[in-house]
Amino acid sequence: MAVARCVFCNHVLPAAQMAVGSEVVCAGCHKPSAVIALPALLVDGRPKPPPLIEPPSEGEAACFYSPNRKATHECSHCGVLISDVWAAQWGSKSVCLKCLEHLREKGKDVGFQGSRLLWDNITLATALVPFTLVLYWAAFITAPASVFLGFWHWNSPRSLVPRSRLRLIVGLLLGLSQITAAVLLVCGLWFGWFTNGTAS
Repeated sequence: MAVARCVFCNHVLPAAQMAVGSEVVCAGCHKPSAVIALPALLVDGRPKPPPLIEPPSEGEAACFYSPNRKATHECSHCGVLISDVWAAQWGSKSVCLKCLEHLREKGKDVGFQGSRLLWDNITLATALVPFTLVLYWAAFITAPASVFLGFWHWNSPRSLVPRSRLRLIVGLLLGLSQITAAVLLVCGLWFGWFTNGTAS
């Protein structure tokens, strides 16, 4: 709890007199002091210990980590019986604190992911590569690649924040349009060469 001290001798002033609101007389130098106490000065702000839990009665399951506490949950990861103080709610599952830390360190739970590969951005960027002035010739490689990536990762997890498949759809459409244009170009060249050869 916070304390007030005498300005003359630095002795701790009694909190009971401050609550009354009258002048506070120092017990060390016996000089009066006028103290305006805020409510926080009179409240004990120290953390309180958790309330004691009665141990499980005969026939009841005890917590694996605190045998003096009654088990109320079962860890969905390791299967041990745990009490409320050892249980953590993770989505629809109850896990013990040790398993929660283990899942966080090993990254085995998708809920602990801090980053994610954005396949929709990769698909769109792959489809846009031929639109650059330098790599226009790469459409024969990037167009099939963008179509493959788009279909392969259609159901893959997207961003950590909710967003639509718009980038994936645009990448797919661009890739398909480039493949169609390439097929038409090759067919037109072949048809032109064939007709020219037949005419001659």
